[in-house]
Amino acid sequence: MKLKRPSDEKYVSPSSYEIFFASLLAIFVCVSVGLIVLSWLSIQELERVESEGITHSYMGILKIVSGTSFTSTLQNSSSADFKVLAFDVEKLVRTYQLVVCSRLFMATAEKIKNELVLGVTANNPTETLKIDVNSIQITAEVSQFSFVVRLHYCCAVIALILIIPAECLPPAELCADGATCISEEFFCDGVLNCPDGSDESEKRCAAVCDGQFMLTGSSGFFHSMNYPNPYNENIVCKWIIVVPPGLSIKLNFTSFETQPYADELSIFEGLGQNKVLRASLSGTNPETIYIFSHEATAQFMSDYAENYNGFNATYTAFNASELNNYEKINCTFEDGFCFWIQDLDDDSDWERVQGPTFPLMSGPEFDHTFGNFSGFYISTPIGLGFIEERVRILSLPLVPSDTYCLSFWYFMYGDNVYRLRVSISNERGQEKIIFEKEGNYGNNWNYGQVTLNETSDFKVIFDAFKRRGPSDIAVDDIGLTKGKCNQDNYVEPTVRPTTATTPLVPTDCGGPVELWEPNSTFSSANFPNNYPNLASCVWYLNAENGKNIQLHFQVFDLENIYDVVEIRDGRGPDSLLLAVYTERGPLPDVFSTTNQMTVILRTDESSTGKGFLANFTTGYHLRACTVDEHQCGSGKCIPLHNLCDNVPQCEDGSDEAKCMRLLNGSQSTAGLVQARAGELWHLACAEDWSGEISDSVCQLLGLGHANMSSAVLFTGDGPFVTITKGGNHSLIFTKSFLFYFILFCFLLACGKNLITQNNGTRIVGGNDARREAWPWIVSLHFNFQPVCGASLVSDEWLVTAAHCVYGRQLEPSRWQAALGLYSQSDLAKPPAVVQNIDRIIINPHYMKQTKDSDIALMHLQHKVQYTDYIQPICLPEKNQQFPPGINCSIAGWGAIRNDGPSSNILQEAEVPLLSNEKCQQWMPKYNITENMLCAGYDMGGIDSCQGDSGGPLTFEDGDKWFLVGVTSFGEGCALPQRPGVYARVTMFVDWIKTIIY
Repeated sequence: MKLKRPSDEKYVSPSSYEIFFASLLAIFVCVSVGLIVLSWLSIQELERVESEGITHSYMGILKIVSGTSFTSTLQNSSSADFKVLAFDVEKLVRTYQLVVCSRLFMATAEKIKNELVLGVTANNPTETLKIDVNSIQITAEVSQFSFVVRLHYCCAVIALILIIPAECLPPAELCADGATCISEEFFCDGVLNCPDGSDESEKRCAAVCDGQFMLTGSSGFFHSMNYPNPYNENIVCKWIIVVPPGLSIKLNFTSFETQPYADELSIFEGLGQNKVLRASLSGTNPETIYIFSHEATAQFMSDYAENYNGFNATYTAFNASELNNYEKINCTFEDGFCFWIQDLDDDSDWERVQGPTFPLMSGPEFDHTFGNFSGFYISTPIGLGFIEERVRILSLPLVPSDTYCLSFWYFMYGDNVYRLRVSISNERGQEKIIFEKEGNYGNNWNYGQVTLNETSDFKVIFDAFKRRGPSDIAVDDIGLTKGKCNQDNYVEPTVRPTTATTPLVPTDCGGPVELWEPNSTFSSANFPNNYPNLASCVWYLNAENGKNIQLHFQVFDLENIYDVVEIRDGRGPDSLLLAVYTERGPLPDVFSTTNQMTVILRTDESSTGKGFLANFTTGYHLRACTVDEHQCGSGKCIPLHNLCDNVPQCEDGSDEAKCMRLLNGSQSTAGLVQARAGELWHLACAEDWSGEISDSVCQLLGLGHANMSSAVLFTGDGPFVTITKGGNHSLIFTKSFLFYFILFCFLLACGKNLITQNNGTRIVGGNDARREAWPWIVSLHFNFQPVCGASLVSDEWLVTAAHCVYGRQLEPSRWQAALGLYSQSDLAKPPAVVQNIDRIIINPHYMKQTKDSDIALMHLQHKVQYTDYIQPICLPEKNQQFPPGINCSIAGWGAIRNDGPSSNILQEAEVPLLSNEKCQQWMPKYNITENMLCAGYDMGGIDSCQGDSGGPLTFEDGDKWFLVGVTSFGEGCALPQRPGVYARVTMFVDWIKTIIY
């Protein structure tokens, strides 16, 4: 069936609204397509332009002031550090709209800079990275640069970033990168501290000695400057030695000769600031050094004088783990300490010694290996001890593979010697004592042995304990053998009893009396009635451990000079003299430093007095003056700020003494000048300095005139003073800054006279001395009567015997010193000069009963002017030797025969020195200690006598005379096998110098 379209269907046209919306849609689509096409074309054009390298990018500079630091990796644009910094800089400016870019990149450099400034300013307060907006500069179109950051915007900007550090403040210095500051001590220490490694560069650090710095081979060498010719003065050379990890370093010397104790080669284990000093070498006969690390530092320093031929050193690497137990232990100390290690945590170090120790009779005269002066052994620090101290050496760890016999030789001689201990330490550090000796085992080497049977790794330890005074202990020939020790051939040494001394306590007082608080009051016998004659009474005052004692005399009335009260710190032979009182009070209180005090009353056969009434108290840190005060010799206390102010307030002048010193000098005659003003030491400035001031400073230090002085720029904290000349040869200190002075002084001339001595002629029985022969001898007068002799050792100090001034030291004004004197009858005539004494110091170790340490110092009221007739004698060095058999000279105005009249004319004679052993045999009534020496003849006939006490025993060494002894005592005068006994000056030279200089 065929269908038909309805005839009535009708077409409807769009409305005007529909046409409007359709038009809008068409326009939107066209615009969108157009924008898309335009964007695509723009991107294509940008890629084309950039690929063709015609982008108008710009170069600029900006400064980052905080938030980052320069490293060498920033110089690599591919590094992660560079990319992180670039991202941070981009982030800082990217949120701010930059100039609209066009295909032609018409944005100007100025507009780009302004937009960058605005972007940085908007974000800087909230960002860690800080940029100085004033530093931003757009300089030119970019070229190739090594260090740039590219900021990816439509207008590409390349910024050259410079990190500009602040100036380095001393003592820091700038690395070669121009950005990093490190302390100057970090340069050339073997550790990289500068990011670019410039602190350890060969160019900067190569030693002026041989042009080397970093020694990295398994073996090598280094040597002093100009070797084998003398090295230069005032040089510092440093070498860093690094061998493969796991190995150790051995140092040998084919030649070694430097100025002893002045020009030193220091060997350190490790590098940088954590290195540890293992050896300091000077003089000759160097030892082989082992460093148990693969890193070591060597440093050589010379001073301003006496340059020697130097050294040549070689080093090799070795594997310490390959050493067997025998190699680790066996040592004769001929080439060094072998593989033994000094303990860094003890009080001091063992010393490798050749020949006798000093003082004499406190250690061996030679080693055990060879039995002569050529061999070496190890000893506690030689010399007098001032505190109790321990020294320790340790072995490398031993493997317990078998039973062993440890053997060694030891030397312990003298009444004061203390303790030697051998221990083993396990892996946990626990120690076990396997051998221990205390006391005097005689003047010989003794054998020791111990069987070792350990089951785990262990170390062997040698400890020696030293006391105050002469107490050296020596060890030699340590060995290890397989198997148990042979007990059949081992003889245990016997400790020697201490030599008997004259007892301090007689029987007439029934003492000593022990006193404790609250029983703290005591008095002389019969008080308040007169005490007895010929009495010697002792009281021991005691306090709890940790406390000390204050002694106060309520009443004091003794016969002047001849009856005395002596107060000592502690008790027994090791006690120290605190005070000697006589006549009448009031008297200053006396303070101990320990928890014991000894009080001794001694009276003679004549007049007596009421005696004394005293009491004591105990407490913690009792003292006469506070820590902010200075105590005068009289006990008076003055504030510290009054020290060295040119206004004497102490009767003994101690507040105006020791106001100058040389700091950090390489020797005692050179260093930075420091002056004391009140509590502080100040560096002396160059302002108003003169040669006259240099001479004055050197003379104040007890030296000669100035050799040289030089100003040095200084920017430290100070404090500083300017020194100017005042009246009466005084020096005035004024605070100042900037330049300070290094001063070099000549050593004070001493020991010179105008007479050519004829030492080949023996002066039998003594003769009149030649005029000007002994310009240092002094006649001491008490209450205008000659009583003793003395020696001039500086322009204001005398050395004499303690027994001369004992009981007479409280009133120095009663003493006069006659210098330049030849005849007692010419006391008031030139060239003699008479000076008053204003201060007397008795050596604190002096014991009246035993006559030990019989030496004292006296201070002249005014400095004496040197003439041909008045000159100081040289003090010896503490290790200077005066062997038995040499002839020494004595002089004085004493009695010309036993109990005879004194001489008006100065007498002189020669006597040979004796060994202390021989002297002890000839003087059995006395204990001849190491503080004494003896001189005289088997047949007698020549000797010092009454009135010569305190005078000099001298020896001419080269062209100088040295003070060897101080006349002390004898048994009669010039009797056969009864020599004179003298205080040995070398034992007291350190004490003398601490007081007079």
